Amino acid sequence: MSRAAFYLIVDGRYLPIALGLASRLVNLWKIDVHVFLEDRAVTDPPARVGSRIFLHLNVLDGLRPPDLPETPNWPAIVYDRVFAPRFLEDYDRLIYLDADIYPLRVDPSLLTVALPSGLGAVQDTASIGFSPHVTKLDRPAWCASIGLQSERYFNSGVLVIDRETWNRIDFSTELTRYMARHADAVRMPDQDFLNYLFQGRWTEFSPAVNFQKAIFNYGYERTFPPVFLHFSSFQKPWLKPDALESPHGQFFPLFQQMIREAGHDPALVQSGRRESVMRRLRKTSRAWLSQRGFSTRKEARQRREWQERARHLSTGFQADLRSGRYVDTTVQDIDPINPALSFDGQYLRRPLVITLEESV
Repeated sequence: MSRAAFYLIVDGRYLPIALGLASRLVNLWKIDVHVFLEDRAVTDPPARVGSRIFLHLNVLDGLRPPDLPETPNWPAIVYDRVFAPRFLEDYDRLIYLDADIYPLRVDPSLLTVALPSGLGAVQDTASIGFSPHVTKLDRPAWCASIGLQSERYFNSGVLVIDRETWNRIDFSTELTRYMARHADAVRMPDQDFLNYLFQGRWTEFSPAVNFQKAIFNYGYERTFPPVFLHFSSFQKPWLKPDALESPHGQFFPLFQQMIREAGHDPALVQSGRRESVMRRLRKTSRAWLSQRGFSTRKEARQRREWQERARHLSTGFQADLRSGRYVDTTVQDIDPINPALSFDGQYLRRPLVITLEESV
C-alpha cells in the first residue's frame, strides 16, 4: 500500500473544525493529516494539535496567481488546494477534504486505485441534469461557458491525488491561461478550472466517497454507503441545533463532540444569528399546515422540484452503475427508494440512515 495522507486548507475561523476533523481521520484511518492554516491574521497557532496531525501556517501564501476570481462562497483560499501537494513529498497518495465533511467509515480502495491522470473525484450531484442556478443557463450552455466539452463535472470537496503525477502540472500557469479565457463565466472558480483541466481524464469514484448535501433527501445512502458526508451548502451542521429529522440535526452533536475532543470550544463556531420573529412565524405556520395535510405553495413547489431531480438522479446513477463507471463499487443497480419527506416550513427533510464507524 502506498504511503498516504489527508490534507485540509482553512482560515482561522475554520481551524477548530479542521482539527476536530483531523483527529477523527487519524483515529479512523490511522494515517497522517496535514492542516494548512492560511490566514495572515493568525500569528500564534496552537502548539499541540494531536498525534499524526501536522499544522502548517501560511506556507501556501503567494503561490496562487494574483487577481483570480472569487465569490463570497468561494474565497481565494480555495485555489490553494492545488498547490499544497508540493509540500507533502513524503507521500504517494493524498486525499484533500473540505472542512465541512464528516468521515463515516474507511474505504481502503481510495489508497490503492490507480489514478492515471493524477486525480480521482466524485460527480457533483447538485449539477446532475442541471446547471448551477446562479448561471441562469441550461446545462450545455453552462458547460460551454467554462470550456467544458465533457458531460461529467466533479465536486472538488474530495480529491484523491497521485502526488507525483499531480506535481508535474504547472498549476500557476494553467490557472492564468484558463482565467484569461473564462474568468467572467466561472461561478465555482477552482472547481470549474479543475474540471476543465482534467476533463475526460479523471478517475471516477461513486457518490459514497463524496456524499453531498444535494442527495441527502433521496435515500441513496443505501446504494452508496457514505465514506465522507459532505455538507456542501451554506447550511453547516455546527452552526446551530436542528431537529433530529434532518441531517443537520443528526450531526450537530457529532460535530460538537468532534470539535470538543480536539480541545476546542464548539460554541466558537456556532452562529449568533437569529431568525426574525416574522420569518419564524411564517415557517411555523407552514409546518403546522403541512402536518395537517395542507400543502402551501412553498411546499408544493419544493415537492415538484424534488420529483424532477429524483428522475434525473435515478436515470444518471442507474446508467453509471450498469456501465461500471465507478472504480470503488461493483453494485450494478439502485436499491428501491421511496423516502418519506417532512416539511419543516422552510425545507423538505429526512434523516439519513447511516452507520457510524468507530476506530478500533
